[in-house]
Formats: sequence, C-alpha cells, structure tokens
Amino acid sequence: MKTILKFSFTFIILVIAACESEEILSPEEVFEEYTVVQAEIHPNEIFPAVRITKTLPLGVPYRIEDAELKNIAAYLVKNEVQVIPLLYTSDGLYKPRYEFYVQEGETYELYAERDGKFIYGRTTIPYRPEVTAVNYNSSDYFLNADILTKFDEIYGALWIISDYPPAKADDFYSVTSPSTLTNSMTAVRTSSIPEEYRTPAYSESRYIQVYSFDKSFRNYFYSRTSGQEITDPYIQGGGKVEWNMQGDKVIGMFIGVSPGDIIKVD
Repeated sequence: MKTILKFSFTFIILVIAACESEEILSPEEVFEEYTVVQAEIHPNEIFPAVRITKTLPLGVPYRIEDAELKNIAAYLVKNEVQVIPLLYTSDGLYKPRYEFYVQEGETYELYAERDGKFIYGRTTIPYRPEVTAVNYNSSDYFLNADILTKFDEIYGALWIISDYPPAKADDFYSVTSPSTLTNSMTAVRTSSIPEEYRTPAYSESRYIQVYSFDKSFRNYFYSRTSGQEITDPYIQGGGKVEWNMQGDKVIGMFIGVSPGDIIKVD
C-alpha cells in the first residue's frame, strides 16, 4: 500500500450564535491556511520527494497548481550528520540533489522555511517486519500475525484476497503500541474480511501483509477520526489530528514505513 494517508472530500457549513441571532459564516471567513508536508519513506528504496503544499478553502476545487509551494528553502539531515539540500522540481515536490537509497534504522530530519517560519519533522526508518506466525480467525473472520519486534516500532496489518477480482483492506484495524524491547513478541490483526470472501472458495486466496512504522504513526492513526468537522485536513486545515510535523500552522506526515512480505494464511 504505497499511500498510507487517505481522506475523503466533503463540504461543511459552520454556524455560530451571536446577539440572539445566527450568523452563517462563509468558508473564506473561517479559513486558516496551513502548510502541508507529505513524505512516506520506505527502506531499500530511493529517497522519495517531499511534497510541500498549502491548504485550500472549503468549496475550492483542489488543483496542485493552486496548492503547491515553489519557494521553500528545505534540506534533510541524515543520521544527525549528513546535510542533503532539497530542490523544487514540480507539483510541490522537493527532491535531493542526488539519488540515494534509504536504509533500515536510519534517521531523517526535515528542516524547511516558509516566509520566515520554520518547519521541522523527524522520522526513523523501520525494519522490515519479521512475522513468525499467521492465523485465520474463523469466528470473527479476521487474520492475525505474530511479529518479532524492533525497539520503538509499531505494527499494523491488512488482509488481501488474491482471487479474481483481487481485493485488499482499505485501512488498518489497529496498530500496536511502540515496542520497548527488541526481539520481543507482539500480535496484530486485520479488519474483518467482507462476507463475500468468507466462503471455503476463498480459503486458498487469503493473505496478510504486516507493516512497520515509525512510532509517531500511532498518534496520527488514532487521532485522525477525531475532529469530524474537518474530514479532509490536507485540504481544509489541521483539525485535531496529531501530525508528526512541527511549526506554526504546519500539518502532515514525514514518516518511515516498511511493508512486509505478503503471506498466505491457511
């Protein structure tokens, strides 16, 4: 699953009471602009671009030409030592001057500046999840996996149906707490498989894929369903979501993610 951060588009009307009457505010009157940072970094792959954009008001059709920010000063610090400048390319994407592969266990810090305001994010690249056992819960129709942990990582899992047409869970059912030990055991489950895939005909088609994350993904995952008045925060504003970016009116995720093997579950 290449894109972990997913939201749906919606519209809202904001109403407040004042002086014994109701005043309906237009989106323009309540809109606050946020800087948005997006990067999902995988081990054993070339470092991707960092997308830096701005939010747009409610009701304004999203176009990257309107949202992108072209004049951001930005650079990476790798493993607290190596400084790597980032250059604007197109569509709000900032790329390193040269290509390089990301390795497990590395740390990356993002430093940027927009109009004199500083932006900061940090992530550790997780290790590929080491799955020791998998199982199908035939009572509640979910898949689960046992994982050998790495320190400070968290884990989630998705079900996959390989038969035609193939299917995959839209999202994680849950994620674990950050591990306090290396080589301890933890377990994670998927959401329940839809009813149409529960018959014996699909018994040879059920698979599980475990993902490991930088621990900051946990706060994001469990907070993103709060603040339903803003259900598309990348477009409309920050809401109550706990991002791992720091700065004045800055939202988004600069996050290390490692997809595991796709494993058949009997």
